[in-house]
Amino acid sequence: MKSLKRRDFLKGAVAASAVGVAPFNILKAGPSPNGKLNIAGIGIGSQGSGNLSYLTRSNNVIALCDVDQERFGKSIANKKELQGIKLWNDYRVMFDKIGKDIDAVCIATPEHNHYTISMHAIRNGKHVYCQKPLCHTVNEVRLLTEEAKKYPKVITQMGHQGHSSRSSAMLRDWGLAESVGPIREVNAYSRKNYWIDKPLVKGSVIPKTLDWDLYLNRAEMIPFSTSYMNREWIRYSHFSGAVGDMAAHIFDPAYYALDLRIPLSVRAEVNTPAYPGSLPRSGVITWEFGARGKKPPVTMRYYLGTDIEFPWPKHLEKNRKAITSGSVMVGENASIMAGSHSQGARIIPEAVMKETLRPAEKAYRCKGKSHFDNWTLAIKDEDKIMSPFEYAGPLSEIIVLGDIALLHSGKTLLWDSKNLKITNDEAADKSLFVRRIDPRDDIKWC
Repeated sequence: MKSLKRRDFLKGAVAASAVGVAPFNILKAGPSPNGKLNIAGIGIGSQGSGNLSYLTRSNNVIALCDVDQERFGKSIANKKELQGIKLWNDYRVMFDKIGKDIDAVCIATPEHNHYTISMHAIRNGKHVYCQKPLCHTVNEVRLLTEEAKKYPKVITQMGHQGHSSRSSAMLRDWGLAESVGPIREVNAYSRKNYWIDKPLVKGSVIPKTLDWDLYLNRAEMIPFSTSYMNREWIRYSHFSGAVGDMAAHIFDPAYYALDLRIPLSVRAEVNTPAYPGSLPRSGVITWEFGARGKKPPVTMRYYLGTDIEFPWPKHLEKNRKAITSGSVMVGENASIMAGSHSQGARIIPEAVMKETLRPAEKAYRCKGKSHFDNWTLAIKDEDKIMSPFEYAGPLSEIIVLGDIALLHSGKTLLWDSKNLKITNDEAADKSLFVRRIDPRDDIKWC
């Protein structure tokens, strides 16, 4: 099928949906007649195919969409449940042709595509599961979050799966009960490596199986390079950011338990600068949060990378295993520790854990066995959605601000959340990760 190009798709249902036509296929409250949803998958790499494979257990996957036919073929090669389903390469054409049959979409593309695809789906009344982080820029995050609020019957969920766990609920209960006393410090850790130690491959030929135009979506046109393929896009700022891949999981315990929402400032310290267009080898990012009601101000640090020293967590016994991926909320009397996906919630030291009374269960315990089950049950009005865009949006803004700080290290960047502006550094405020959206381009892709 011949694709519709970046600058040409201005008619039909796409243009109509962009200016707010009423949704046409929102499910009514309560379970559907056969208890199954008709789901379309957009972005069918290793992550997307795995997500959809799980969803086929109790739903119908009726359409697949990907701009890279070769990678798509490899991703579903061992997944019989996804074979034989029609493949589309342009999500807008898919919606235009079979939108009436789609109830919901699962999005697992590179994150520079998340905004436009999610926006298009929401405006067409489709429930959305979008992988983390929610968007590539702070402007996209805010606009998408505000748009989702306009469609209360559309159920949205960001894919940081630990948030639906019982362990996550326990973390919030401890935070609400101040089980370790007031918390003023959070330390988060990840050894994951996003470093690029070689220049970009130039002069690459676009494979016939890839539509590079559609891959870029509304991002600025740049030459194709094999350096960007096979999930290597995650290492380049044009498509992604080093913070969001794991921070959506790792930050969530503190974000949830302490109601962290709007940072006042962000600063990064980086020893080794990145190649142009990529991200630094490692860094320490610090966010400052003001008081929230009776809760005191919080300093949150993220130790990211493979070649920096991780400080030993306060209150963790020396005979315990060191933490390499997860977070610690430091209280006056003890600390709350969690793994990378909110798992293994513990109070440290162990002696305090044994002495601490179990707090009242105030945090919601979802009925679904997984984050995906929570989403599909919430669509059927059988569960409460755990990470709608209204919740995930501010978390994603925190994440993107960290990316900006990494690329403008050594400076404390002051954040005006109301006006979406870095007030004391013009270069940082004009960063790719801030990028204000051209409404005309918004219409073309959303």
